[in-house]
Amino acid sequence: MDDLAVRLRQRIASGSFRVSDHAQARLDERSLLLSDILASVPSWSIVEIYEDNRMGPSLLAKHELPAGPVHAVWGMIDKNAVHAVLVTVYLPDKETWDEQFTIRRKI
Repeated sequence: MDDLAVRLRQRIASGSFRVSDHAQARLDERSLLLSDILASVPSWSIVEIYEDNRMGPSLLAKHELPAGPVHAVWGMIDKNAVHAVLVTVYLPDKETWDEQFTIRRKI
């Protein structure tokens, strides 16, 4: 597994994470529970990795929730950051993603 994913999982598991205002708003508007997202972290699927993101290293993970798959962006301000950050959460669009919601369709 990618080192970034390991670092993020460790921080999340230890409770060293924050939820951005944007992510909280997306959770609320989609009636998603943070507890469901957190419970699915050990089994998430890494979809894309953004090591050189301008906001710090981050990744797009697919979380399998009771209501279906959800994409979440998790990141850190830098590779040694104390906290992971849940940046955003969204329901993957069938027109944008393949059937498993792991590969972007060419549009």
